[in-house]
Amino acid sequence: MKSLPNLDYRHIAIALGFGALSTLLAAWGEMGLMSDTMPLTLPFTAEDSTPMMILMAVLIAPFVEELAKPLGLYFLQAEEKPNLTLKEWAFLGAMAGLGFAIVENFLYAGNVSSAGAETSGMLMILRFMLPLHMMASAISGYGFGLWAKTKNAKYFIYCLLAAMILHGLYNLAATMVG
Repeated sequence: MKSLPNLDYRHIAIALGFGALSTLLAAWGEMGLMSDTMPLTLPFTAEDSTPMMILMAVLIAPFVEELAKPLGLYFLQAEEKPNLTLKEWAFLGAMAGLGFAIVENFLYAGNVSSAGAETSGMLMILRFMLPLHMMASAISGYGFGLWAKTKNAKYFIYCLLAAMILHGLYNLAATMVG
């Protein structure tokens, strides 16, 4: 890891592990926001659940997931205060996104397992070919690094918003395609 000299494997394990664990927090948060939102949208979605699915995919999921994925970065900074470069923070963000994606992709594959192993396998391959969670979390990780270096949270907030928008646009495109 010559290009990331300040990182050790423990930092990567924390980012990956907390990224994976954050799927639980994100699922809980998404369910809570859905239950809060549903009464407001019920008049519009009583006969067609498509608007609710789009709301979930485009607004709620990106908001909750992008807030949850950097958990390991928060803990790492609070406990160790490592002196990392912006590139290293972005890499740790990407690792958190990978941890999240691994768990989420297996959950999605499990949901379609009744369609057969081939379908589950193809879904896994396609989802890993489009590393949205890694890209969005790398943006958040970069912003987190700016926050750690400057002590100004606005950088993290801007990058977090950019990650949420990227995630929402990706989900909108995926929802529209199929």
